[in-house]
Amino acid sequence: MTTSTTSKPIREAGLFLALTLGLSYLVFWGPLAVFQVPAISFVGSKMGPAWAIALYVMGGFVPSGAAVALIALKEGRRGLGELWRRMIQFHIGWRMYVAAIAIVVFGAACQIGLNNLLGGTFDVKLFLTQLPSFLPLLILGPLSEELGWRGYAQDRLQARWSPQVASIILGIVWAFWHLPLFFIPGTSQHELGVPFIGFFFSIVSMSLLFGWLHNHTGGSVWTAIFFHWIYTYAGQVVATGVRRNTLFNWLEYAPYVLMAMLVFIVWSRETRSARFAASRM
Repeated sequence: MTTSTTSKPIREAGLFLALTLGLSYLVFWGPLAVFQVPAISFVGSKMGPAWAIALYVMGGFVPSGAAVALIALKEGRRGLGELWRRMIQFHIGWRMYVAAIAIVVFGAACQIGLNNLLGGTFDVKLFLTQLPSFLPLLILGPLSEELGWRGYAQDRLQARWSPQVASIILGIVWAFWHLPLFFIPGTSQHELGVPFIGFFFSIVSMSLLFGWLHNHTGGSVWTAIFFHWIYTYAGQVVATGVRRNTLFNWLEYAPYVLMAMLVFIVWSRETRSARFAASRM
């Protein structure tokens, strides 16, 4: 693509990413982190005032909210209708559903195995007993974020960079968007002692996996919502059942990093092959 055809989507992606980070850092999560105000507690007894809880929850919706606002301003009903179509694009092929589920199952199984190797135990019945939380988790994370990350930014970044590079760039921003959570009492990042550097590599790795699924399902936003949904549920169940220590906190995301490295290699070869075939036509 020429510079003229890529500059607009890159500007749009840059505006979205700046707006998302700016609102999260300066308006919603940042103040809570700076003044160490507890919000909602998922792993302990810390619970903040109602206004702090409101800021925390609204901050989680910034990516999707910013994307919807920008689409409404720039593209109107047509753009919003296209976003909705991609959100309900359920027919992505059974293989992609299997791939998304397999990634999460493998990652969770490896985390449980690591926990057991380090002397912990895990009750697999937790996956059943926590099922009532499965539906609410659709909102916190999948719907509150994915309209922005994959529904808006991914394709616009890909207008200039390869899907792999675009996924990495998006993953870096996605990771730093979470940074204030490490300083807000009550969040899992704060209470469980998760090192940000390990979390950073895990989010960049997940972004590559998200990007691979996104590009292999025709840009379906539903794919990202579904993958985020089951990943969040599995992560919640594992987090409540393992025995944590420093080594586990550093290694828990290793399975997803390894899967992302494999996907990056295979996907890059696939992309190069497609470009080579296109150049010969």
